[in-house]
Amino acid sequence: MKQSVRILSLYIVLFLLLTGVNSVNAASGVPLKERYTYSDNENGDQYSDLLNYPYYSAYIANYKEYRNKVISIAQINLEADKTKVEDGKAITLRNDIGNRTDPVFVWNDEFKWVEWEFDVVSKGLYEVEIKYYMLPGTGNPAVRSLRLNGNIPFVEAGNIVFERIWRDSGEPVINSIGDETRPSQVEVPYFRNIKLVDGTGFYSEPLNLYLETGKNTIRLEYIAENIAISSISLVPAEIIPSYEDVKETYNKNEYNEAKDTIIFEAESSAVEKNNPTIRRETDGDPIVTPPSYINRKLNVIGGWRWRTGNQSITWEFEVPENGLYKIGIKAKQNWNDGLPSYRQIAIDGKVPFKELMEYRFEYDKSWKLYTLESEENGKYLFYLSKGIHRITMTVELGPVTSILQSLNDDVLLLSSMIRDIIKITGNNPDPNYDYEFFKTIPNLKENMEKLIQSLYNKYETVSGLSKKVPAMANNFLSIKKQLEDMINDPFSIASRMNEINGAQSSLGTWYISLQNQPLLVDSFKVGIPSEEWKQEKANVLQKLKFSFLNFLASFKKDYNSIGSILKDDTEVKSTINVWIARGTEWAEIIKEMADEEFTPQTGILVNINVLPASQLHAGNVNALMLSIISGRAPDVGMGLDSGSPVEFAIRNAVYDLAEFDDFNEVSKRFLPNILTPYRYNEGVFAIPETMDFSVMFYRKDIVNELDIKIPDTREELYSDVLPALYQNSLQFYYPQDFTQFIFQHGGDYYTPDGRKSGLDTSEAFRAFQEYTELFTHYGMPLSASFYNRMRTGEMPIGIGSFGLYMQLSVAAPELVGKWGIAPLPGRRLPDGTINRSNGALAGQCNVIMKQSDRAKESWEFLKWWSSADVQTKFARELEALIGAEARWNTANVEAFNNLSWKAEALKVINEQWRWSKETPVVLGGYFTGRYITNAWNTVVLGGGNVRDSLENAVKEINRELRMKQEEYGIHENHE
Repeated sequence: MKQSVRILSLYIVLFLLLTGVNSVNAASGVPLKERYTYSDNENGDQYSDLLNYPYYSAYIANYKEYRNKVISIAQINLEADKTKVEDGKAITLRNDIGNRTDPVFVWNDEFKWVEWEFDVVSKGLYEVEIKYYMLPGTGNPAVRSLRLNGNIPFVEAGNIVFERIWRDSGEPVINSIGDETRPSQVEVPYFRNIKLVDGTGFYSEPLNLYLETGKNTIRLEYIAENIAISSISLVPAEIIPSYEDVKETYNKNEYNEAKDTIIFEAESSAVEKNNPTIRRETDGDPIVTPPSYINRKLNVIGGWRWRTGNQSITWEFEVPENGLYKIGIKAKQNWNDGLPSYRQIAIDGKVPFKELMEYRFEYDKSWKLYTLESEENGKYLFYLSKGIHRITMTVELGPVTSILQSLNDDVLLLSSMIRDIIKITGNNPDPNYDYEFFKTIPNLKENMEKLIQSLYNKYETVSGLSKKVPAMANNFLSIKKQLEDMINDPFSIASRMNEINGAQSSLGTWYISLQNQPLLVDSFKVGIPSEEWKQEKANVLQKLKFSFLNFLASFKKDYNSIGSILKDDTEVKSTINVWIARGTEWAEIIKEMADEEFTPQTGILVNINVLPASQLHAGNVNALMLSIISGRAPDVGMGLDSGSPVEFAIRNAVYDLAEFDDFNEVSKRFLPNILTPYRYNEGVFAIPETMDFSVMFYRKDIVNELDIKIPDTREELYSDVLPALYQNSLQFYYPQDFTQFIFQHGGDYYTPDGRKSGLDTSEAFRAFQEYTELFTHYGMPLSASFYNRMRTGEMPIGIGSFGLYMQLSVAAPELVGKWGIAPLPGRRLPDGTINRSNGALAGQCNVIMKQSDRAKESWEFLKWWSSADVQTKFARELEALIGAEARWNTANVEAFNNLSWKAEALKVINEQWRWSKETPVVLGGYFTGRYITNAWNTVVLGGGNVRDSLENAVKEINRELRMKQEEYGIHENHE
């Protein structure tokens, strides 16, 4: 028997080898296409071919002889009226953009690309200079890709970002409890003249293009957001002088030293930033000015929200006289486990010398005055004329760039190695079987050795950047040791797959972490070069004083209520109390928007209290239930789960919103079926606040490699996709969700009156049979972390929701451009239509409590809150405040479409919403999900009969439904 198994295994291995086990050859500076092979198919997009090109660092290394070489011509202008576009379309030049009278080209998504042809007289390195104006849109930057003479010259050319400019709308307003509130962000549109840089901040210099003499073409391709272009020029690559050269100029011109020192606060002097998430923050250290204790002062700026490449802040200051000044920055950099942060520093829009291209801010747990200087040159001096000047600091990744690129290569290499191993072993390797990996997988040993060397190089580089050995460096050594052990004992690889998967996850995490370069700034000093500036540090007595005062304030200050910023002249006619089951920052934005817009318009003051999410749901003893019993319920509850409104309605605790005359008009803001869970006895007892979606996620690289066509139906999934995956020991992920099957087969969970289970129909039986066969016949995994396995490549395709979309967008940078979404595979109907119905649409919702004697006022608030304009503004403010990870999945369809989704993703989501349905909430309905799961367990885990298991479930569900109907006195009416 054992001999037969070995022979069969040998045949399988030979088959896999013959069908093509990919090998990987990673080498520094080699184009990605020579390291990882992917085939193109219709599932590709504009990012796919980026894998065919080298990094910019490798590209520019080929033209070392042209670096710092002066080109005689001034610049090459690309005329707007000579712009070429696809299919010979005519472009329209306008002269009414941004208060300009000269014609500009408005580039919207009608034009997939624009192109210019030009002559080059002197070959060499050139920079692309563009004057552009951001047109109104989603609030996101514009993105383009660049092609030179028909080709993308390097990977970074696929992500050219045109930033918007933002500023605070005003100074902070002090609210009713004495805290400063953050001003909202407003866009500052104007024509900006920039040189193209990479979109991630990997390189401090503008992107250089090598141009040969003769005819050349540059093409820009549309990816996101509309812009107006005034001019495009190719200028010789700028040579930035060293500080020594600048110092010689100072001496030659006999500049005098300044005689005065000025200090200005960073938070109040910031006039521009290119990302609205950068904001004023608060710090309670006694030496920070102004001090923040008892009541919150927004006394610093930047910090964790000012950490990603190319984010910049510009400050404005005035010097009293001409002269040479030194500059000090009072800042704190206590992130990244000892690693420094880097900033490019420009004065009046220009980096004065190359030492400031990537200035290093050392790690320090305390506040520190960083005087701009170097060991070789001492304090840097800056010549400033009398008057107003600007200082701009931009996040750069500095020496970290090479580590990041190496990490990205390592993650790709590990992912490919894992897939190659899985092709041999399957998803459950036998630890007692010798797969002879180094014989069956070409280059596996060689790739492991390259990884070992790469990890050691990164260990040395990271250790050299820090005063202590960071945890990251030790993790590199740990992974290196694991790989060395596998090389020494290849038999153990099968039993150590978790270590390889963990290594990929760890390297992906460090890839994210290393891109974070935070810096918190308190103030600037610009002053006399010879003046001695001492470091300040808060002493123990100062800290004790602040702590004691904050302790005393905690007995008086209400930290659960949100302070008001209502203007004194606002007339208040009535007040409503709102309880919200969300974080304080969410509540603060709602309160500020209500005080600024809703209350002045209606005279209705909104008091908001923040409670934990568990305190606003039905089904357990919590604050809301106790308030109802005691007769002290709020007027409005926000952020309830979708199952609670009907539970409260059964108990006559919430208001029927359908009684309002304009309810039908308001309900048009949402998808029609999303109201289903809130309906009871012909009433509607909540309006939706958030909503979800279910779509199919797939890894573009793996799908392309295996030449898999994205399935439209489950028949295609079963016949085409699953065999292709299983032949390569990969898996499809399908969550345990019966809803898709019953809806697509035309069934329902309940009878139309909601009194009995609808699972006793032929449609429900066929749906349940297919649902269970998914796991018993087609081998779907019973449970898995789709997110983790998608990252490793073990599950390159499967079903997920909004939460997975955000995880992949925010926490899987190694997969950028390598994944996409498609509508759910459905069931083809006789007329050829594909039914893609699914549930799980409704998210959180808002209710008006029955005890409220201000129901009309509360309804006015909910109407305002659920409107498209308010939801769009709230979503943008929230994302600006917290970041992309706080994307607001608003239930208002118009507002949802206004947010910063990729166009192709939004198209898929809207298509899937056409089929979205919801399950009603009925008395005793909690038994339905429980007994469907029991029936599934009986069939899938216990090998039971499908029909018997489903009929037993129906019997128990109907029994519970009847008991609950009798308890609430409605069963007799049914009889």
